[in-house]
Amino acid sequence: MSEAVKGDQPNLSQALEILRGDTPSHLRRGIEALEFAVEAKEPEASCLLAVFAAIGIGIPQSWPRALDLLLGGAQAGSSSARRQLALLAGAGYPQSLADAGDSGIWCRLRDSISLERWTSPPDKRVLCKAPVVVAIGGFLSDEVCAWLVGRAADRLRPALLYGGQSTSPQRSAARTNSAFEIDVLDFDLVILMVRARIAATLGVPVRALEPPQIMHYEVGEEFAPHRDFLAPELPGHAADIARQGQRIVTFLIYLNSEFEGGETDFPVLALAYKGATGDALYFGNVDSAGVPDPRTLHAGLPPTRGEKWLFSQWVRDRVRA
Repeated sequence: MSEAVKGDQPNLSQALEILRGDTPSHLRRGIEALEFAVEAKEPEASCLLAVFAAIGIGIPQSWPRALDLLLGGAQAGSSSARRQLALLAGAGYPQSLADAGDSGIWCRLRDSISLERWTSPPDKRVLCKAPVVVAIGGFLSDEVCAWLVGRAADRLRPALLYGGQSTSPQRSAARTNSAFEIDVLDFDLVILMVRARIAATLGVPVRALEPPQIMHYEVGEEFAPHRDFLAPELPGHAADIARQGQRIVTFLIYLNSEFEGGETDFPVLALAYKGATGDALYFGNVDSAGVPDPRTLHAGLPPTRGEKWLFSQWVRDRVRA
């Protein structure tokens, strides 16, 4: 760690301020500041450094180190770290665990977390062969779904839509729901493990996944019929394809089921699907030759009662830098 960083004695807030910069220098100095904050026993700094270790940004990628850092945060008193350890271990988070006075329980939970279990292939049910539409029951536990909803509940913004002429997403009357767009500084190890499970299910590298969104629909809110592939003939889409590749798969996880209506509807395929809490649905946006498939037209229908929560993950045909 550099002497300059040591002398400044940076805390987590200062590390976050540095990390919001957009140069390699900001990343290097921000990681150094985070490491100092971890040494100073700031529990939430351990949680964030765990994210960087799990992804491999600025430091070598290592799930074991990430989980050890999360353990350190839990032992230092972080409620977030403790809940994450319990969820990753499949233990939920009952009150008896929240009130546990035995610090060794966090070590036992950390040791029981299995990356292999999280990334083992789930059972799939093919709803349509061409274009491929696949349903997966019980992809996530109810407890993990509740955690994801909780992460998004107070961070929702109007959902945006890519236009054809611009590379910047815009507000559109076609998409009236709200969303939490998750960037690196919003990640936690539960979200990252969910992404690892998605990547393993699809057989793609995690780095082919876009930043995910958690979507929320009130009664009457919808995502009108649309296609998720990027149209090469549109200037804005073509520029995005050149930078990041084509959007080839859409993966949705249903985070709750206490609503009526709200199906994911494929009008061309005469197919509509509504999952139970924790169920998943994925579909290809291109055909077997990688050509955008117009039959993938789909809509997020509006709920007629209650509110709908979804985890949405788009997948590209190349890894992100």
